[in-house]
Amino acid sequence: MKTPFLGPAYTARSTNLAANSAINLFPEFVDSKDGREVAGFFGCPGADLLATIGTGPHRGARVAQANTGLYVVSGNALYGVGSNFGSNLIGTLTTNAGQVSMIDGATQLLIADGTTSVYVRDFSALTFVTVTLPFNVTTLFYQDGFFLANEAGTKQWAQSNLNDGSTWNALNFSAADGQPDPIVGGIDVNREAWLMKGNGIEVWYNAGNPGFSFARIPGVYVEQGCAAAFSIVKYLAGPIWLGSGERGAGIVWMATGYKVDRISTHAIETAIAGYSIISDATGWIYEDSGHTFYVLTFPTGNATWVCDLTEPSRPWHQRAYFSNGAFSRHRMASYAFAYGREVFGDYQNGNLYAFDLNTYSDAGQTRKWLRSWRALPPNKASDKPLAFDRLAIRGETGISTPPATNPQFTLRYSDDGAHTWSPELYQPAGLTGQTALEVQFVSLGSTNRETGLDRTFELSGSDAIKIALLGADLDVR
Repeated sequence: MKTPFLGPAYTARSTNLAANSAINLFPEFVDSKDGREVAGFFGCPGADLLATIGTGPHRGARVAQANTGLYVVSGNALYGVGSNFGSNLIGTLTTNAGQVSMIDGATQLLIADGTTSVYVRDFSALTFVTVTLPFNVTTLFYQDGFFLANEAGTKQWAQSNLNDGSTWNALNFSAADGQPDPIVGGIDVNREAWLMKGNGIEVWYNAGNPGFSFARIPGVYVEQGCAAAFSIVKYLAGPIWLGSGERGAGIVWMATGYKVDRISTHAIETAIAGYSIISDATGWIYEDSGHTFYVLTFPTGNATWVCDLTEPSRPWHQRAYFSNGAFSRHRMASYAFAYGREVFGDYQNGNLYAFDLNTYSDAGQTRKWLRSWRALPPNKASDKPLAFDRLAIRGETGISTPPATNPQFTLRYSDDGAHTWSPELYQPAGLTGQTALEVQFVSLGSTNRETGLDRTFELSGSDAIKIALLGADLDVR
């Protein structure tokens, strides 16, 4: 029979209910509905090292629309990066750690690092100046020639002079005072300024007023607030963000117009609830081979979760770095689509990478993938012991296996709801030319009435080979 191998990551509050992991694997569904299976698992992209820029950590990246150049903040410095990923130092910041906010207009790039300083790169004059504002800036955004900034910890936000991020009139500010909570961060969406507060969202527009140009849109207020300023990203008709509010925090929301939908699951929310700090969460959106991924990293929680926005069910999976036998958060600390590459910076050093689905390591570092799932289909739990004679993994094998290697798949199983596990079992995953190989594990023992009747499998691998998993068959009696 088919075992329910394919599916999203979903580990419930009790693993006896569901213990489905998907680490460095993402499901892809067959659009035409006429494939061998309705979906398959593919290995997440590896990382190609492009350059080492500064000392790190990477804190932000931005492609300026006016000149299509890539700019990155590494450590305490801003660098310009060319199409060959060579870099040149532009200027220095007063801070050397923490996420930065970057935004560009027609002639300037602005950077805020959480202090009163705003750093301005002029594309024409090639200058780099520091402007001091009377408040600490959390996020920068842009609309209609105005640079906009919110004051950390307050309801205040300010507007620069038209087309000049180096000049801020002290009178050109306003307060998002529909409710008393402070602004967490701001974003421009379809020429509207969304002021994301702790308990809700106010939406403003450019009313052309003298002085401060913006006015609140009457009657528009979104009840779901924001927990993390740098989780906010723009997607199609509205933003995506990690939510908070008067009733709690830790749900991921997506807006379409002013309609807000929950896109996280109970399993993702359970994981988020286990992190001691979520206000430091960072989010990015990138596209790859028709998929649009929302990447949400929790630095304190040491975890990265990814939602595939293109699939109707919006399945989630984990991205992870593997070192010293353990998974940790993905290395991604900044992102930009630059020079035709999906570019990201490292949160620990100055390395700049590119995602690549045909790279099977993280810049030479071993990558491990893992899938766990319940052996029996939903609602098919057995009330008697079962013997598991064979598990056959179907997929693409024998393609471009590195010479002189013998890649392996690793299997272990649990009969008590993924609390304790069997010893690891190994089977070859196919040499070059073994393109019709099924990876089979046999004589997998029996469940026991005293120790549990509901089996969970866990399949993994760490060899540098293409991973394309199409399903699994199980012989049981």
